[in-house]
Amino acid sequence: MIWGLFIFFALLIVYHHAIYLPVMVRLGQINAKRPVPSPNANSDATADLSSPPNVPEANHGVDITADAENSQKTAWPDVAIVMCAYNESEYIDAKLSNILSLDYPEGRLHLYIACDGCTDDTADKIRLWIPKLKLAQITLTLLDEPSNLGKLRRLNQVMALAQQAYPFAALTDVSALISIDALKQGIAAFQYPSIGAITSQYLLANPEQGEEQYWSWQNKIRQSESSLGNVMGGSGAFYMMRTALFKPLPTDTINDDFMLPMSIIEQGYQVQLNQNINSVEIAPTSGEQDQKRRERIGAGNLQQLIRCRFLLRPKLFTSAWVFASGKGLRTLMPFILILFAITSLLLALQGSPIATTAVLLQILGYGLALAPEWGYDNRYLNKMNYLFRGYTSSLTGMLSYMRGEFHDGWKKEQKLEQYQSGVTLTLKRLFDLVLSSIGLLITLPIWPFIAFAIKLETPGPIFFRQLRVGQIHNDHVELFHMIKFRSMGQYAEKETGAVWAAKNDARVTKVGHFLRKTRLDELPQFINVIKGDMSLIGPRPERPEFCGNLQNALPYYAERTAGLKPGITGLAQVNAGYDTSLDDVKNKLLYDHAYSAALSSPFQWLNMDLRIIFKTIYIMIAGRGQ
Repeated sequence: MIWGLFIFFALLIVYHHAIYLPVMVRLGQINAKRPVPSPNANSDATADLSSPPNVPEANHGVDITADAENSQKTAWPDVAIVMCAYNESEYIDAKLSNILSLDYPEGRLHLYIACDGCTDDTADKIRLWIPKLKLAQITLTLLDEPSNLGKLRRLNQVMALAQQAYPFAALTDVSALISIDALKQGIAAFQYPSIGAITSQYLLANPEQGEEQYWSWQNKIRQSESSLGNVMGGSGAFYMMRTALFKPLPTDTINDDFMLPMSIIEQGYQVQLNQNINSVEIAPTSGEQDQKRRERIGAGNLQQLIRCRFLLRPKLFTSAWVFASGKGLRTLMPFILILFAITSLLLALQGSPIATTAVLLQILGYGLALAPEWGYDNRYLNKMNYLFRGYTSSLTGMLSYMRGEFHDGWKKEQKLEQYQSGVTLTLKRLFDLVLSSIGLLITLPIWPFIAFAIKLETPGPIFFRQLRVGQIHNDHVELFHMIKFRSMGQYAEKETGAVWAAKNDARVTKVGHFLRKTRLDELPQFINVIKGDMSLIGPRPERPEFCGNLQNALPYYAERTAGLKPGITGLAQVNAGYDTSLDDVKNKLLYDHAYSAALSSPFQWLNMDLRIIFKTIYIMIAGRGQ
């Protein structure tokens, strides 16, 4: 059975990467359809522009010239340009300038912009363009909504308005500029009644290493998909559709630019790529932003694999093959690679030379893919690294989707924890669970001796539970009860209330002094980590009584646990003692924010955490705790 799985997974990996893509591209070249008609003034580009059969007509459809004198002139239909914006102040001016420059008849363009709870001046900048838009006879409908509900809700809202008024809609991103003749090229393609939507080629103005090759290859794949019948999804930067075919998407939809075109295929129409239209992304993408985008796409791919089962119908044979072999296997590939590694290892442990070779090749391949992370710059290694990071990001996104993190769909609103790599978040939690469980099992035999020593010296409970401030989210702050072995007398703060610890603190018992020196008093916090209240490594959890005053005295104090769980140990804890004054807290605050900065990369995080763990062990053995 293991051999069967090993061969099956190996065949899937080889088929997807080395067979399917070349075969699909070649078939696309052989099966290339007739050229997309050119939108010139002497061609009857609007001959078949009315809504497809069995689809209700929209108002303001194609104008038909009444007199013979104008019969040779193109009668261009009204087009709604639809955009959703969240804090796009940096790019909105360039986008509106791009729209004003589009080659399309006056009075035929209608701009819809939904500002989804913007907290910057995006809406104010849009209003400044109203005179210029009026001069160009472009009508503007601006929905300046105060709440951030996510792109899907706004898209459904705006498209419902456009659907009632105009036959075609062009959906585009604020940060993408489109070809000057994009609308004419798109409308000309709609002369074929079978076409329900068209999309564009996607280009990057400032690509990162690996991105340019990736999207160049993706554009070739989409061209071949289109030639074979349907392109698998649109480009959010720009795509056009017949508004009569629009159906509101569920609000938890993640990749709307895929699901909306797929809903058009489900209705029996084609989605085609128009190679004459370019959309250029002008927003620079950092490695971290690209990873976040790919995590979202990975979550969306899993969602659409579940929801687009209709694409596997026998009557959609070619599209079914393309979808299953392309999007389907690409989505499942991270799981396939993991399962292949497991089966390879199991067979290698049984002495199989083939499996041993496979394991060694995998180690070599992943090592080469990771080489650029350690400073090795090579064209081919960069491509391998981009592919590897794509699969890890996709896996993280899918795991997040399975945990229910996308139950509200996707919002562009920045979450506090998004400064961290998604891979880091996943690995850090796994790290916490594994090491805390091991730590708990290893130290559990000494717990009865600690408990006996505590009870022998002073009356009262063995464990000490205290309310602490946990992770800070956008809309709430977590509070939890931290568990420790009691190191003070039973009623240590009955008269003084919450006060900072001090050197030679009289409240600390003899046993408690030993526990603090060796950090053994913190062993029960393994339970907090396993429960998810804390992390193994992070900022020290503070008491709510102190937080308000500290935030007033020290800027950015509260942000130390923004999107980050507090830890049993941490960079601040191994480099400083207990807080005895405001200066101590200020010093620790620098360490806490330095640790947060390391979480943007999984490799920086791993290096930092390993150093902290080894230093913590040294402090425990040397008895240097406080």
